[in-house]
This record gives sequence, structure tokens and C-alpha cells, in this order.
Amino acid sequence: MQRWKSSFLVVLLAAVALAQSASEWDSSAVNGIAAKLNCSCGCKQTIACTMSPYPCQQCKMNKVRIFNMLNSGMTEQQILDTYVKEEGPSVLVVHPGASAMIGPWAAVAAGLLLVIMVIRRYRARGAAAPAGPAVDPAVLEQIEKDLSKLE
Repeated sequence: MQRWKSSFLVVLLAAVALAQSASEWDSSAVNGIAAKLNCSCGCKQTIACTMSPYPCQQCKMNKVRIFNMLNSGMTEQQILDTYVKEEGPSVLVVHPGASAMIGPWAAVAAGLLLVIMVIRRYRARGAAAPAGPAVDPAVLEQIEKDLSKLE
């Protein structure tokens, strides 16, 4: 009988430990909606963030709230509308447009083209430049005479 009591107690404790997991409010459905909302703690991330210490208290509170809203039958759009009504439109995550995605790469390409053009221009000038300054033979002869006097 003692053995059965111990086994039952272990199973009961395991069930209680599993019941405390964050799987309900940290599900993919909740994180899908949370990824569309900015966190209000100042971390500049979405509510679906996993920053240390995990979970951020603001994010946890909002995820539990989103979970409860989903369980009450609200749709994703209704939840987002509720957050916008309470916190303003800045709570929604705005993804960068096409120009923000293409702009940096276009700037890199333009810079690379500019570097290539400058290198080609300097190479062309270097080939056309004279090998050295022209020295008058009379001046060279005078230098030789002066050097011989020093010896």
C-alpha cells in the first residue's frame, strides 16, 4: 500500500509541475499575435521577444492577456484593434517597406561602382604620366663637377 501511495504522490507532483509550464500563454498562436505588437517596457522589441531575463514581465503580462482574449473568442484583428484603442497606433509593429530593404544594397553597389571608376581613372593617369622629370644635361654636368671638388 505504501508503494502505491508513493507512486501516486510522484505522479501528482509531476502533473502539478507540468501544469505550471508556460505552454498555454507562450503558444505559437499567442506569439503570432504578439509579434505584431511593440513591447512597452522600452526594449524596442515585440511582445514575442525572448530577451533575458525571459520572460520580460511586460511581455508575459501581455501574452497572458492575449491568451485570455483568444480563449474568450476574440479574433486576431479584434485583439489588435483593442491594443490600438488602448495604447495608440504606435503599438503596432511597422515592417520596413521595399525602399528600406533595397536602399542599403543600392548604396553599396553605387559605392563599389564609384571605387572602380576612381581606380580606373588613376591607373589611366599613371600610364600617361612621364617616367621622371627631365634634367638638363648642362645642370647634370655642373653637379658632377661640384661633387668631384668635394672629394
